[in-house]
Amino acid sequence: MTNNKKPLNIMFGDFGYFNRHTRYSRYTPLGVGYIAQYAKQKFGKDIDVAIYKEIDKFFEKMKEKAPDVVGLTLFYWNNDLNKYVIKCLREMFGDKVTIVLGGPSIDSDRKQQTIFLGEAFPNVDAIVINEGEVAFSNIIEKILSNRNTVYEGPIDGLSFLSNGELVTGKPIGTSTDISVLGSPYLSGLMDDFMHSDYQPLVQTSRFCPYTCAFCVSGKNRGKLRGFPIEQVTEELHYISKKYADRPHHTMYIADENFGILKRDVEIAKVIKDCNEKYEYPQGVFFYNDKRFTETSRSVIEVLGKMTKTGLTLSLQTENPETLKAINRKNVSDDEIDDALTWASELNIPTTTELIFGLPFETKKSFIDLLDRSTKRGFDSIMCHVLFIMDGIELNRPEVREKFTINTKFRPLAAGYMSHNGTFIAEHEEVVVSSKTFSYEDFISIRCLNFMFYSVFDLGFQIWFFQYIKNSSGEVTLSQIFDKFMNPDRSKNWPKKYLNFVDDFRKAVEGELFDTREEMVAALKKIYEDNGNDVGETTRINIHYGGRLIYEEQSWLKEVLVQHLKDIGGAGITCDEIILGESLVDLGSLERIDFVDLNKNKDLMVSHDILEWKRNKFKKPIDHYKIEQRPIKFEMDEKRTKQINGLLESSSHQVDSDFYTMALETITPRRNLLHELTYNKI
Repeated sequence: MTNNKKPLNIMFGDFGYFNRHTRYSRYTPLGVGYIAQYAKQKFGKDIDVAIYKEIDKFFEKMKEKAPDVVGLTLFYWNNDLNKYVIKCLREMFGDKVTIVLGGPSIDSDRKQQTIFLGEAFPNVDAIVINEGEVAFSNIIEKILSNRNTVYEGPIDGLSFLSNGELVTGKPIGTSTDISVLGSPYLSGLMDDFMHSDYQPLVQTSRFCPYTCAFCVSGKNRGKLRGFPIEQVTEELHYISKKYADRPHHTMYIADENFGILKRDVEIAKVIKDCNEKYEYPQGVFFYNDKRFTETSRSVIEVLGKMTKTGLTLSLQTENPETLKAINRKNVSDDEIDDALTWASELNIPTTTELIFGLPFETKKSFIDLLDRSTKRGFDSIMCHVLFIMDGIELNRPEVREKFTINTKFRPLAAGYMSHNGTFIAEHEEVVVSSKTFSYEDFISIRCLNFMFYSVFDLGFQIWFFQYIKNSSGEVTLSQIFDKFMNPDRSKNWPKKYLNFVDDFRKAVEGELFDTREEMVAALKKIYEDNGNDVGETTRINIHYGGRLIYEEQSWLKEVLVQHLKDIGGAGITCDEIILGESLVDLGSLERIDFVDLNKNKDLMVSHDILEWKRNKFKKPIDHYKIEQRPIKFEMDEKRTKQINGLLESSSHQVDSDFYTMALETITPRRNLLHELTYNKI
């Protein structure tokens, strides 16, 4: 098609918030990059395309040249930012601009689409259902042909309202032929986002065959497809060369199940080759296949030590009723044990992810799962609380009513700002009670959530807690964590310790609001009280985890040893107390000192702690007694490069912000710890 007029000006927005807390949680705008790439391939000189992440740059540009079409990506983390931008667009250009919205937050259910267009986003012309490349090009084709007749009939892949009625074209779903879709990296569309703090996103395949009701992908049906492997290989080399000077940046693979296709092994080898050739990426993140197949094993074997979480078996829940309600089937106990044994033999860390708040889950069933996960030997246990959002089945009114899902609102990270006098804020809607658990249960699990995250994911005093678990008879790790977060107030605890646990509980309850309006008002006050800037991060776990690890050392050893004594009771021996103290020292010395990376550290041990860890702490430490020997705390080249890169870019930040950033950006997080070996006597 040839447009005899000036090129159609298409502006894409993948907007986010820009403040000191979001610096390393920004990603290259790959989704709209593909849509822009496809449109440019199809329409050539008939269109101009540009992509924006910052709304200020977007507004500056459209004042210079008015957009004909605006395509915006909608996620739960930029919902209200998009509403604000759309409102501004209508005020500035009226109906002269066509606004198209797409993204995973848009439901495939027609009833929900009608509500979405009529109530949530009434100023949007059309919404894309599922994949956007073909659908967006279809409306562009109609606009180029005759703008006055665009909505006279259905448009394949899109929905819009006409006289209050929903008009939907033939579904495109997840059927896009991505073999003909070029790379927005290799075409240069991503270049503006690769010389900054953006983390690179890479996609090698599309579609998730699983139907989990808590996930935006669970509603989709379609076919798994891979991008041409030659294109993927070229992209990986291109990105790695661009980011070679920023080794602390993580490469994120956006596939929903990397390791599901046999060719993913070859792609993993390319990533490893880039690591060796360009020294990037040092860290990589991906969700591996929910099943643990031979292909998954091979991918993890290649990349396991580079990954943020190693081998991840995301169980989410093991409650049979819950699994049925969320359309999920987990791997078997034997498969879990086999995978953990295999990973242990290769010294690859293992992770499971769990979600509290799903239908039929109870406090007891979830705590049982937490303790079962520790006994299995997972190195990292990440437990999340369930939040619901547009685009997932659990958010549909009839489902919420069926399971009596009750929610509260909490701020979404540091997603708030003021722009030209308008305050904008994002939220998460958190499930705080249901038919099977109470609000008090939620708060209790929230505290356990923090401790499991700090110990297993951030590496806080893992040696000590594994020791106390194995030496405490019938006391479980969840009970130990509960005692730590709920100390007996009749005892003479250090004031700073009590302040810490009180501050945490206050933060947890203080972040929850009955209405979104109350939440927005509270954030606005914080913003104004801070001189029109964000306050401390609203990501409570990582903020308090950083505080616990780096800023609460004055009372830590005393408190941990006292808990050991309390749990051990009258039968605890002096030798057991001394060993507990030694393991607390080990946990502190193991952590790299940002002030002095090469600080001399000295510790003698009388147990083979490295073998104890290799065996997943399943036996008491007394099984590993050895002649006393010194531990060596080493800093390899990889750790040095990553941490120096972080220090060069972020050491000017205040301590609490810097520690949060360090825990957030260094991948895998074990690179914040010294590598331990035995020194020669």
